[in-house]
Amino acid sequence: MNYVRNAWYMAGWAQELARERLAAVTLLGMPLVLYKKRDGDWAALEDVCCHRLAPLSLGRLEGDEPRCMYHGLKFGCDGRCTEIPGQAHVPEKVRVRAYPVEEKWGAVWVWMATRPGPIPG
Repeated sequence: MNYVRNAWYMAGWAQELARERLAAVTLLGMPLVLYKKRDGDWAALEDVCCHRLAPLSLGRLEGDEPRCMYHGLKFGCDGRCTEIPGQAHVPEKVRVRAYPVEEKWGAVWVWMATRPGPIPG
């Protein structure tokens, strides 16, 4: 299915999403995991670990970084893998897609393309 990607999409109400440490949502057919960082900002990542495709939303949040429940890979809010258990070097290409996200009017909004525009209003 084709969707308009250059737009802000409401992922949910901030108060409801904040109840879950790692909230699984689907926007435009894409699984996402959203979480509130310690500084109060939100992060949105592709909800699929790049190693074995396990949902990151089933893992745990360690600081501002979700850890995959399957093999323990940990990802920063920019999508880069920051830790692989038992491996000293983390290759740069090990990453998941990160999405721009904003909280406005009590809702969490995700931009599903690159370079976000301003939220109207």
